[in-house]
Amino acid sequence: MLSEIMVVLVLVAAEYPPFIPSSSGMGSELLPSTVRSAGMGGISTALESPDGLSFSNPSTSAWAPSSGVTWTAAWRTGDDAAWDGRMRFPSFSAIFPLPWRTVLAAGLSERSRLLDCNKIEQDGYMGTLDWDGGLSEACVAASFRAAEWFAISLGSRGVFGSNRCEASLTGTAPGGPELPINTQYVDEAKFLPCWGLQVGALVRLGVIDVGASILTDRRGNIKIDRDYSGDDEEESRGRYDLPGEFNAGVVARPFAWLSLGADVHSRKTMHILQSTVPDGSIIGLGAEAVVGSGFSARAGWSTTDGLWRDGATRWTSGVGYRFAGGAAGLDLSLSRETWEESGETAVFVSLWSSEDWLGSN
Repeated sequence: MLSEIMVVLVLVAAEYPPFIPSSSGMGSELLPSTVRSAGMGGISTALESPDGLSFSNPSTSAWAPSSGVTWTAAWRTGDDAAWDGRMRFPSFSAIFPLPWRTVLAAGLSERSRLLDCNKIEQDGYMGTLDWDGGLSEACVAASFRAAEWFAISLGSRGVFGSNRCEASLTGTAPGGPELPINTQYVDEAKFLPCWGLQVGALVRLGVIDVGASILTDRRGNIKIDRDYSGDDEEESRGRYDLPGEFNAGVVARPFAWLSLGADVHSRKTMHILQSTVPDGSIIGLGAEAVVGSGFSARAGWSTTDGLWRDGATRWTSGVGYRFAGGAAGLDLSLSRETWEESGETAVFVSLWSSEDWLGSN
């Protein structure tokens, strides 16, 4: 009885742990991509895209002849618990040609998913923290076609979302048995939107297109709401930083029906919520062949050096179908990615519809 009273006194005197971030930071990442690009090894920086927004280089939409909307969904299964068996948050993009050779584009896509369990132990407490959540990324940009062979884009990309932690703690007495207590609380880390400037360009040199873009560093605020099992609530704030990104690509068309491309995505080291994602790059190679009757076949490969999946290799394939005289289309892609002793399979599907097709239905 005396030992139990001493344990209770220790628990009363001890403070609740402060906000403890997940060891996985913002979670398992992915790069926003069109389904067409996903089937071509992720290349998109120099791939003209009249029917979808390229987050890596919006200037690829500068030649869009009409307005259109794209809806995208994906499903993943594999050894990454954050994505295994989950349907990706449906993403979308829209393109609006304006006067003066200008095209306005906007899109929203999932950027990361977090599913993690951490254990903590400090004076008076031990327990588990179960994390779940994710971040999304938005892009808004205007592209200007300065010449028939050259376009530039100016826009912004922003990240926002939330990660939720359910904490379950047990009190401990030094040198004595554990004493279960009803000590539970929920931390919700809300990543308020942070925006960075993005500048891109696309040069079309006959059978070769060259594109590049740069995204500046981003800084935002985190609002942390703590809700105890009772009626008490607390609020605190912090900051988070996202490093800039660089994309470059080239696409060659040796034949009118064949496109061959290469892309490189590079990012600096990211320090977020006491976790570190090393700097690194992703190199992708892809091909697309127009086989006739509105169908296109695609294939690609990519490799990751550093970043969130160091050493990962991904093989991709896909097919596209344009119908209603090219006013609408369906795209499907399949990828298999392996890293270390893990693997993941993903399926992507999208529907693109122009204003001409929407207006006729």
